[in-house]
Amino acid sequence: MTNKLQLTLLIVILIALGVGITIYKVQVLGFSFNPDSEVKIWTVESRIDFKTDGGPIKISLNLPDNYYGLTVTESMQQASNYEYSVVKDDDGVSRAVWSSKNPKKGPHHIYYRATIYRHRSAQKKKAAKPVLALPSQPFKDSYLKAADNLIKATQNPKKSVVENSVSLINALNAPEKSDAVTLLLDMPRETGDKLNLARDLLLKSKIPCRLARGLVLNKKNNKTKLAKYIEIFDGKKWQLINPKTADVENQDTFLLWQRHNESLVEIEGGSNAKVRFSSIESRILANNAAIKGGHHKQSWLVNFSIYSLPLSSQNTFKLLLLIPFGALIVVILRNLVGIQTSGTFMPILIALSFLQTTLLVGLALFIIVVCVGLMLRSLLSHLNLLLVPRISAILVFVIIIYLAISVIGFKMGSELGLNVTFFPMIIISWSIERMCVLWEEEGGKDVLIQGSGSLFTASVIYLFMKNSYIGNMTYAFPELLLVLLAIILMIGTYSGYRLSELRRFEPMGQEQEKK
Repeated sequence: MTNKLQLTLLIVILIALGVGITIYKVQVLGFSFNPDSEVKIWTVESRIDFKTDGGPIKISLNLPDNYYGLTVTESMQQASNYEYSVVKDDDGVSRAVWSSKNPKKGPHHIYYRATIYRHRSAQKKKAAKPVLALPSQPFKDSYLKAADNLIKATQNPKKSVVENSVSLINALNAPEKSDAVTLLLDMPRETGDKLNLARDLLLKSKIPCRLARGLVLNKKNNKTKLAKYIEIFDGKKWQLINPKTADVENQDTFLLWQRHNESLVEIEGGSNAKVRFSSIESRILANNAAIKGGHHKQSWLVNFSIYSLPLSSQNTFKLLLLIPFGALIVVILRNLVGIQTSGTFMPILIALSFLQTTLLVGLALFIIVVCVGLMLRSLLSHLNLLLVPRISAILVFVIIIYLAISVIGFKMGSELGLNVTFFPMIIISWSIERMCVLWEEEGGKDVLIQGSGSLFTASVIYLFMKNSYIGNMTYAFPELLLVLLAIILMIGTYSGYRLSELRRFEPMGQEQEKK
């Protein structure tokens, strides 16, 4: 394998990894490139009221963390003197369990709170086709004939599954219009109320359906119970129908808490357990919601990333992750444009200083320090000092200049001079030494070209680093650094003319025009 092929393969792998991970974080975890993008979230609180008998007690609550399209960003519970745990049964249903060995006899209450949001991509997924599970012989004798007549009257092969379901539910809600409905509603049943009757009739019509209980989150919920609904599978996804109104509900604002017949709350060693629900709507940054949701779902892209570090370390890396963008700009301006700079990565460090001082103040302070430093450095030229002592002397000069600018500026009523301390002293010292040597060898013109090129490059890097979209991109999607590395490697193989060198061919073009 040739070196060129190896480099091409490496570039392709880096781009594929960086772009692939980024797409996954946007589509699955819910990250956003817009730092100001917000998502709607709901805080749902359930209060369990019950009485204890004075002995050991165990109480469990069904949790809404196992349903399609729901992202739980945070959850917490409050119960004094109770041990708390979360268990999951064989069907994947999670339950919060509280237990106590010596509770006080009398009324108690427990709170469970969950912060949730629905990621937009969750609703685009196609659900698997369910298996029909009709209860064994729910209708017999005359009731079977009434069920067949009702199904025949309400089902139309030319209509959709949802339309046929709504037609049947509307018929059950108007028993005065149909003798079959009146008979079926009076039928002795072992499987529950009218809602279960609607489910059995839909299943008999070969319409996949299931019972559900939950909350409509865009409504004001304050100490309310879970509402009962029917879910209909239309061939692609589940549709939610309100059995009281036969309306199709918007699932984007519906919190599904229960499916099938699992119990909402179970209690051992107590009695009169009742659950009431409240909810409130708010908005938070999309990336914050994605990070919290990723932690809750144990996503390795979140748990083993910058988001798992302490906040102080995260703030440090926010700044460090900007440096590769600065390096890319230096590579582009030097290798493709042809701008000369004093030092390879000195503009990056100067740009980092500009982040603390602002651009105009930083430029002014940098020019003052370098100009004064060059004058003091010229005094050392006649002393024939060795390199290390000379650089050390320049460093002392730079610190004295910093101190003088700070004190003089403060005495004049301005604190702008205090910002000079943000400039890296060692880099400034080396820059002064390099410029002075260049002045002696090539002249002041080259010093001016490299100095202005360095300040221009630093200013461009500063503008990129200051951009909130760039800052959000590096912090939320650090895997894009792999793409940056691939671009730098591609530029590293370029050996053609720089933009600044094209002026060499200008006389040739003028001669051709004359001919």
